[in-house]
Amino acid sequence: MADMTLPRPGCCKWAEGEAGNYTFPCNTRVEPGVSYCAEHSAIVYIPPEERRRNRSGGGGMSLSFRRAA
Repeated sequence: MADMTLPRPGCCKWAEGEAGNYTFPCNTRVEPGVSYCAEHSAIVYIPPEERRRNRSGGGGMSLSFRRAA
């Protein structure tokens, strides 16, 4: 297994890579207790309204696409 670098303390934890060989390319500072910058948070977290729409068959992005991170 390749060496895995960890994100800098206080920076976004957005990871890219596969099978344990990850990099953390986003160096955007985040508030204490927050894992992702605003840009990556919008990708990772699904708003409750969108979850409800998808449960009721309202369309939208597929679940597999939203799990990209």
